[in-house]
Amino acid sequence: MTNVFITGISRGLGLKLTEHYLCKGCRVIGVSRTMSVELETLIKKYPETLEWHQFDLGNLDNLEERLGEVLSLRNRKIDVFINNAAILYKELIHRIQPKEMAEMVKINTISPIIVTKMVINNFLRYRTRGSIVHISSICAHRSFYGLSMMGATKAAIETFSQDVAYEYGRFGIRSNTVVLGLLNIGMRSTVNDRLTKELESISALGQLIDTGSVVSTIDFLTTNESCSITGGKINIDAGVL
Repeated sequence: MTNVFITGISRGLGLKLTEHYLCKGCRVIGVSRTMSVELETLIKKYPETLEWHQFDLGNLDNLEERLGEVLSLRNRKIDVFINNAAILYKELIHRIQPKEMAEMVKINTISPIIVTKMVINNFLRYRTRGSIVHISSICAHRSFYGLSMMGATKAAIETFSQDVAYEYGRFGIRSNTVVLGLLNIGMRSTVNDRLTKELESISALGQLIDTGSVVSTIDFLTTNESCSITGGKINIDAGVL
């Protein structure tokens, strides 16, 4: 059975990915800060293959030790890691509070790097030709009002993913990034109608991105069908050109 580790599974894309991999017959190990009604329903439906842990990735104190104990990463094999957890504060840089800046950097950048380190150690321990997928944002490539911090934190993860692909490719470990526009679920609730309409108007398809196409692309990147793809960035943004 394929073991898939996903962060941020309580809602939005993380929840959809969890449901997708469970339907495929995979075991999903997921973490999130909160529980949701939808996640609770999935846990009841898949009690044997969905393992959820309440965990705050923004608390960096002994993060590696604490997460290792919770997930037992030293005692079981992980095949796939999907870095999905992220937060967004939409604000101009001269107005954003240092506390909010620090929290975004911790959750969007530092924490995923630490977790990736743990996952790679697991891959190496079990000699797994594992796949890592980081969820990034169009904000890392195009400027939007009030989203400079989001762009900066995600740009850092994209560079990190590419370097991991270079360093660990010789072990058969792959790392890719999926660069998203505005989904029709999840973080859409954190942006205003003005930005939503702007993204729709500048996309070639004139729409928000479909969650199903994102899930299918991530699934492809975590199977042997994409065994020659690593260090890549796949844009799913309805054609923001």
